[in-house]
Amino acid sequence: MQCIFCSLDSSKVLLDNDLFVVIEDKFPVTRGHLLVISKRHFADFFAIEQTEMAALREIIIRAKDWLDERYQPSAYNLGMNCGRHAGQSIDHFHLHIIPRYSGDQMRGQMKRGLREYISDLL
Repeated sequence: MQCIFCSLDSSKVLLDNDLFVVIEDKFPVTRGHLLVISKRHFADFFAIEQTEMAALREIIIRAKDWLDERYQPSAYNLGMNCGRHAGQSIDHFHLHIIPRYSGDQMRGQMKRGLREYISDLL
């Protein structure tokens, strides 16, 4: 089976740099929930190369600026699941940028836990 992130439709890309792309999460837990996805196929954060670290930080900051301009969130959660037992459902590096808003409930997902949220998606 082909990796869905390796065959990502370019029309979905909001931001990119040489090593990463940013898209909207298909199942957002808050308004503006984004995914940062590596262009190179590798499993998770522990396989990232040193040269990719600076590019990852750069694209995260750009995504935050993009979100600040559009939605004015009051805070952020950044999340990565590394491995199936941690809730990783796609074996290709991706990082969640979840904007937070005063009084938001994230549709209850964080209270139930990420594992339950992921199993709802599958």
